[in-house]
Amino acid sequence: MEANIETLLRILGEHHKEAHGISEADIQAKEQSLGFSLPTALREYYNNLGRSPYITQGCNNQYEPLLLQDVFIPDDTFFTTDKAFLVFYQVEESVIYCGIRIQDLEQEDPPVYLCAWNSPDWQLENRSLQRFLAGKAMVQLGVEDRLPYWAIFDESMWGLSDYCSSMHLEREHELEEGSELNAWKIYVKDDVLIVCELDVSEEETDELLAVYLVSFQRASMERLLSEMGKVTNLPSYRTNL
Repeated sequence: MEANIETLLRILGEHHKEAHGISEADIQAKEQSLGFSLPTALREYYNNLGRSPYITQGCNNQYEPLLLQDVFIPDDTFFTTDKAFLVFYQVEESVIYCGIRIQDLEQEDPPVYLCAWNSPDWQLENRSLQRFLAGKAMVQLGVEDRLPYWAIFDESMWGLSDYCSSMHLEREHELEEGSELNAWKIYVKDDVLIVCELDVSEEETDELLAVYLVSFQRASMERLLSEMGKVTNLPSYRTNL
């Protein structure tokens, strides 16, 4: 299943409010100041989630969206050689920016590129803006403890397949976020969002740095952790339950 805005809204459920979006008038005003229209996927994102407290808070060295008013086109002082991009996402601490080529803005769901202070040439991050937006938002929800109930595995880690087996995760539970960096695996099962951080320094992609479980539903978290607890030698974890 592909990660998209509709899936993200289903995860937020009744906790998502109309006030968490940005009005059409404000989006049009931003487009007028830029001199062109935003891609459909980006307009939909800002219209639904542009003020969501679950996504637009500052992150701890994670990818985070720029507020609509802060979206920009680089000027001559920007560190990249190619400045023909609309920049809308960043990792502030690491000086990483994500953007869309100006020439691609007429596409409904254009590819997303990434640049960094220590690697200033733009490189492909995701072939789908919609999957990029949804995937990065789900990582924020998981890693930043944005939902009321959470559990974190980050010591004496198992491999990805072992955690998937302990939670009885099937292909139908996986959300494909499509990043070229392949740093995350994302799943949703029984109202629990499961975010697995891969060790990209290792050739074997089954190696993990951490697994994050978050949910609005305490009972769902308790059931999943109870099921995992039936497995022998389950690694220790932290939780606020």
